[in-house]
Amino acid sequence: MNIIQPGVALWEKKISSLSLLVHLYSLPYRSVVEKEIDLAGILEGQTVLNIGCGAVPFTAIYLAELAKARVFALDCDAEAVVKARRVVDKVGLRDRITVIHGDGARDAEIDFEIALVALQARPKKEIFEKLFKDAPSGGRLVFRQVSSRFAGHYDSLAVDERPVAETRQGMKTFDRSVLFVKRAFEQAADSFIYHYGSGSPSEESATPCCMG
Repeated sequence: MNIIQPGVALWEKKISSLSLLVHLYSLPYRSVVEKEIDLAGILEGQTVLNIGCGAVPFTAIYLAELAKARVFALDCDAEAVVKARRVVDKVGLRDRITVIHGDGARDAEIDFEIALVALQARPKKEIFEKLFKDAPSGGRLVFRQVSSRFAGHYDSLAVDERPVAETRQGMKTFDRSVLFVKRAFEQAADSFIYHYGSGSPSEESATPCCMG
């Protein structure tokens, strides 16, 4: 029985109005998002779609604060969306973060350059397929992958495409963030490859992913 996800969602809703608790709760994720910014090469002013923001949208907040990105944060829980908007207002980031109610597998009609999918988001395969379809050439997708210990509590991404890079994370529930990059080849179908360039991951935070 999965009690972790609903428990986390309820906890976030309860603390969302308490600024100090929001700050303390979010702190462990700062380094997580820093690594993901580096992994995906997120630059100032780029548009990031964050799927599964929850009532305490710490990922969206750190993306806006650290990378100076324009963030659209989406969640399927209407109550969480209302509370997340209040958190964004309190931290003074309404001009850079827009919180949207919707299903990441169906409703993410946002022109984005990078998408970052939270651990609790599901169904990940359908979300992946939707993002892959909508992503522009060069678009980057980052997914947090559940650790083996918590595999029964969170949906794991299982797709045929291989991630092109990953960064290790020190969280108990997820141990890595993985990167996919979409590129359209001339007169060929879209495919995922590693795209080297100004926004490529650094050697310290990202490693080529060799997964079977």
